[in-house]
Amino acid sequence: MIDRRHLVVILAGTVWLLAGPAVSQMDMIGFEERTIQTASYTIKIRTGPVVSMADLAMTVIDQEMPVNRHIEIHVFWAGTDVEVKDLIPVFQITDQLTGVTRALVNITACLTANHRITEPHFGDNVYLPAGMYTISVTVGETAIFGDVVL
Repeated sequence: MIDRRHLVVILAGTVWLLAGPAVSQMDMIGFEERTIQTASYTIKIRTGPVVSMADLAMTVIDQEMPVNRHIEIHVFWAGTDVEVKDLIPVFQITDQLTGVTRALVNITACLTANHRITEPHFGDNVYLPAGMYTISVTVGETAIFGDVVL
């Protein structure tokens, strides 16, 4: 059965999501999702192919390279589906092969996208070569997602 509220189209390696009023990126093919529970928060990351949406300006160049991945971070109060609204997460990613760490400063709150209404998150497109990474998300407490293969 086809869900007629939205349609995913892949052209030249770029995912285009043609959306209805509220779009969940969980429906997107090729995304991996991981969740860590800290004392106060449930922190979820999603990694996958580049995302383009008509109602949201997404990064197209990162580190002087065309973007090739999408990262989303979802932060909820522990044990609930209630979005944490008063904290801004800090993101870092470490290439496990080279040991190089960088802050992911272009990952910001998705404030204008229609899908944020039903699925609040921080996210953007980034450039990351294929490899294994450690992603840390800090919101007063730190969640460390190890062995993330991209």
